[in-house]
Amino acid sequence: MQTRIIKVEDEAGIRAAVTEAAELLDKGALVCIPTETVYGIAARLDRADAVKRLRKLKDRDTGKPFTLHIGDKSDIEQYVPDLSLLNRQFLRKSWPGPLTVIFQISRSQMTKIQKNLTGDVIRELYYDNSIGIRLPDHNVARGLLSMVRAPVVVPSANLAGAAAPGTAEEVLDQLRGRVDLLIDNGPARYAESSTIIELKGDEIFHKRRGVLDLDTLEQARQLTVLFVCTGNSCRSPMAEGIFRTRLAEKLSCAVDQLPEKGYKVISAGVMAYDGASASPEAIQACREVGVDISDHHTGMLTDELLNGADFIFVMDSSHYLTVERLSPQALPRTSLLIADRDVEDPVGMTIETYRKCARQISEGIEERINSRLRAWDI
Repeated sequence: MQTRIIKVEDEAGIRAAVTEAAELLDKGALVCIPTETVYGIAARLDRADAVKRLRKLKDRDTGKPFTLHIGDKSDIEQYVPDLSLLNRQFLRKSWPGPLTVIFQISRSQMTKIQKNLTGDVIRELYYDNSIGIRLPDHNVARGLLSMVRAPVVVPSANLAGAAAPGTAEEVLDQLRGRVDLLIDNGPARYAESSTIIELKGDEIFHKRRGVLDLDTLEQARQLTVLFVCTGNSCRSPMAEGIFRTRLAEKLSCAVDQLPEKGYKVISAGVMAYDGASASPEAIQACREVGVDISDHHTGMLTDELLNGADFIFVMDSSHYLTVERLSPQALPRTSLLIADRDVEDPVGMTIETYRKCARQISEGIEERINSRLRAWDI
């Protein structure tokens, strides 16, 4: 058997090579492709002959799964449904990239998976209630994976026990005549294997060192919610305190355990003085609904806070304009706490006005936390 080699250097060449590779995979071929880590061998899992060839080539026993590779973040839903908010945001920050994630699959998740995938594919992908998935950061790999609308696995393009290849030449040294096609796009960016982690619920376990260092991954595991008002003395600290309390209830933990679970909830004001306390009326209104904000200290909204937040909720439309001025790139993560309606500023008003404001904020937060929108499926 002769291995066809396609060397690609521009977008037109990549498109043509990816199209040919997709057609070959559909016929059960093995195709070596570049990724940002090392070169890999792509095979469609729904082609039994291709899987058999791949297992023989990699000397891997039946029952030991390969890592699934996907071309887009949205593809994960059919393989790992009902991801938590924290895990989805973690993947949003970490993918595409040199990170392989092993997901633990619950019984309810598997019930949904079985509706989308065949039994043969499930047996090849899942082992001991888990699945490994990677979304590579390489235009050839992602182009091919997005074009092939079937599950594709891409183990490293080396024989068992040999070093993973970072160049097409190193692939040919081991696999010439053993694979159908090799797409040569020059040396891999890192020439090092991906980092492997395992997610069990919202806990993270490091399984293999690779391109990404563990500190970077731990930082990416934090989800930050930012509430914004004018002076950061009433509306946003009330929202911060109420959200913390409701989120802790949702997660069945104490409020002070939220940081160790990966959640950071903060607030700031567009015209705030640093270090002041929340207003007495705001403290009282929150205390009456079981929320303590007595230790709050005001802070000014900055572009640093905006750029570090995963979700930004503003109390009225004027705050939205300030976000736009400070950090335009934060706008896609910014919205009114209550859709299409401002939370009116109670400063200078009666305690009853503060109570009404707290109720309004509570309703908005309950809607956010319990929303059917995927972004808030905590």
